[in-house]
Amino acid sequence: MNHVPATARGLGRAGLLPFIAAPLLLAALPDHRELICQVLAHYALGIVAFLLGIWWGLGLIRRNAAALIMSNAIFLAAFASRSLLPDPLFLVVAAVILSITLVVERSHTLFRPQPPYYARLRLELTAVADIALLLSAALAVQGG
Repeated sequence: MNHVPATARGLGRAGLLPFIAAPLLLAALPDHRELICQVLAHYALGIVAFLLGIWWGLGLIRRNAAALIMSNAIFLAAFASRSLLPDPLFLVVAAVILSITLVVERSHTLFRPQPPYYARLRLELTAVADIALLLSAALAVQGG
């Protein structure tokens, strides 16, 4: 089945709204740059945690210790980055982490049983989120 189910497509697109709204808001409301970046950074960390939580669940069900270790390591790197880096720099790191998780999902055997539409949807969602994160980071630095 290559067709993306409507629920998955709708929820995925809804999840992109904060990513898409941020650069628009940064351009329209430069005086609120810090707040917009902070909210986007928190949201990006939440999305990373959500995706890694999926890995954790799959790793437990399929008894794949490597997935558990990878999910924890990537989450700790994301959490430390969010805690220690300024918001615009974390937005860049979040884009990199989202891309890394996509590459792992495309190559690790744990994810092969996923339906084909998942890989396509994940690529589309990650591409839009990454572009929005990088654009937001650039706008935040430009405005600073």
